[in-house]
Amino acid sequence: MENLKPVICVDPEKCVNCHRCISVCPAKFCNDGSGDYVKVNDQLCIGCGACISVCAHGARRGLDDFVPFMDALKNGEKIIAIVAPAAAANFRGKDLELNGFLKSIGVKAVFDVSFGAELTTKSYIEDIKKKNPKLMISQPCPALVTYIELYYNDLLPYLATADSPMAHTFAMIRRFYPQYKEYKMAAISPCFAKRREFDENGLGDYNVTMKSISDYLEANNLSLSRYQKTPYDNPPAERAVLYSTPGGLMRTAERFIPGIANKIRKIEGQPTMAQYFSELSDAVKNKKELSCPVVDCLNCERGCNCGAGTINQNLGLDELETYIENRMKNRIKNWKSTTRFGRRKLDKTIDKYWREGLYTRSYTDRSSVYHAMIKQPSEEELNEIFQQMGKTEKKDFLDCGACGYNSCREMAIAIYNNINKKENCHHYLMHENVKVHERILSEKIKETIKEVSNVSVTKLEENETNVDSLVSQTKVMSEIVVTSSSAIEEMIGNINSITTTLERTSAVVSELENATSNGNANLVDVTTLVAGIEQDSQGLVEMSKMIQSISSQTNLLAMNAAIEAAHAGTAGAGFAVVADEIRKLAENSSVQAKNIHKVLDKIKKTIDSAYAKTKTTQEEFAEIVRLSDRVKNQESEVLNAVNEENKGGALVLQSIAKLKDSEKAVSDAADNLLKGTMLIKQNIKELAE
Repeated sequence: MENLKPVICVDPEKCVNCHRCISVCPAKFCNDGSGDYVKVNDQLCIGCGACISVCAHGARRGLDDFVPFMDALKNGEKIIAIVAPAAAANFRGKDLELNGFLKSIGVKAVFDVSFGAELTTKSYIEDIKKKNPKLMISQPCPALVTYIELYYNDLLPYLATADSPMAHTFAMIRRFYPQYKEYKMAAISPCFAKRREFDENGLGDYNVTMKSISDYLEANNLSLSRYQKTPYDNPPAERAVLYSTPGGLMRTAERFIPGIANKIRKIEGQPTMAQYFSELSDAVKNKKELSCPVVDCLNCERGCNCGAGTINQNLGLDELETYIENRMKNRIKNWKSTTRFGRRKLDKTIDKYWREGLYTRSYTDRSSVYHAMIKQPSEEELNEIFQQMGKTEKKDFLDCGACGYNSCREMAIAIYNNINKKENCHHYLMHENVKVHERILSEKIKETIKEVSNVSVTKLEENETNVDSLVSQTKVMSEIVVTSSSAIEEMIGNINSITTTLERTSAVVSELENATSNGNANLVDVTTLVAGIEQDSQGLVEMSKMIQSISSQTNLLAMNAAIEAAHAGTAGAGFAVVADEIRKLAENSSVQAKNIHKVLDKIKKTIDSAYAKTKTTQEEFAEIVRLSDRVKNQESEVLNAVNEENKGGALVLQSIAKLKDSEKAVSDAADNLLKGTMLIKQNIKELAE
């Protein structure tokens, strides 16, 4: 038994050991995650290439024969090529232009594998007719063939004995195209695993993927549109061009035996295929009845059209299959296979190239390789690994798939076989992180406690000093409170004395108010009397003036009488004497009247001055009355204020009494705080130790 050729390689520099590749791999134990990057064990790898497209880091790539194929052409080697039906999708309907390109670089002939698929379908139909097998598993997909050879050897007997469409095409060329007997044969395929098929059946020299050709065209700025459409060198297929699409075998078989699709199970994609093979293996072992004896299966979910060796991974499904469906419609139209004549012509062409026994193959049981490399641990050994992984309780078995495996048990088996390590287990990392975190946290806590202890002891010692100071200050405050209490009591006594004095003053002020009111009234009366005297004195002055006037007139009359007496002579002598006396009297009266007038004038001025002063005195007395009222009001306000002060003093005394009680409580609390501080300081020192 030959070793399987490598078809997947890993770039250690790009791999980040994320295990995404393991998670999508149907043959998980072909991956070795025990190191710094995930290696591939070629002898356990089925070559499906699922890991290539999911690797976001470009660490995995497929291996094909493109470089030696191109080198051989440059060296002039004779080479023919066969092209898989997926080319119509990969090259966007330009499969005939692809033929032109291949011939331009030196390929002598190009054959359509779709016709080989027609031959494959006939091989299947003939086996079904002759053997009526209980179970027949189709084998166009080399990845699934290797999968069964390695992991489900109990299904090996049920793999179809008819070889793949590519193998049918190679065998057809060798038998019916002798002119190419000495030529090497290259397969333009959508799959890296085809290399292994060629190694096993001895057909095919080069596996050249469509992706490599697409990359070459892009790198050299070449477009297939520049190449001439070149027909294939073998007969065209009809609906077998669908073989690259899921269900292609089933739809082609319907042309041979209408209704046979009811007996064919169409299934594709991982992990669906892995699950189905497991169920199918169980059904075979337990001899269960199968509803569909024929299995049309492909490893890739969208069939060969989206194989790992294509560039179609991001192409929409409808667009992807439209190229294939349009090609099928065109082929049916060209063959006119819906008519009896066209169908007979097609069957005759297929029969021309089909020979019984020409297209069969055998398979290699590789299960021994798997069992030699992957040992199954006992339950005791598994439990020991679980212990190392920190899985001791049911809740520890997460089956999260973070490691890439389907279960914690699979991961433990990988660890047992040294193809993985516990450090890649999510639960283990969490468990270890918790322990590390706890250890770091514990150390930090110890350091923090020590640091806090040192700081706390220092602070507590400071607090102790402060508490001592507080106690001392409390005592001083107590003394101040006692002194303040005595002073306030003395103040309240003084306030009471002031209150008594103010009450007496209030009585005196009231008496003063009454006296000033009476004095003001009497002064008003005096002012009135003085005003009357002032008016009477004015009358006396007038009378004095009148007397002076009469005296003047009397004197004038006396002078006139003396003159007349003189004129009368002796007869008038006596009258003259009288007139003279009257004159003297008048003159004397005038002198006296003038003196009286002067006296009266002085008296009047005195009376006027007295009246003016009486008015001023009355106004000043009114001001005294007003000020007396103001003094009375202010004295009342002072008395009220003193009374309020007296009440406030009483409240202050009550507060001081409470302050004395609080001071005692503070003093007691300070003593307790001092004792507690000393105890805490001692405990912290013990904790730090």
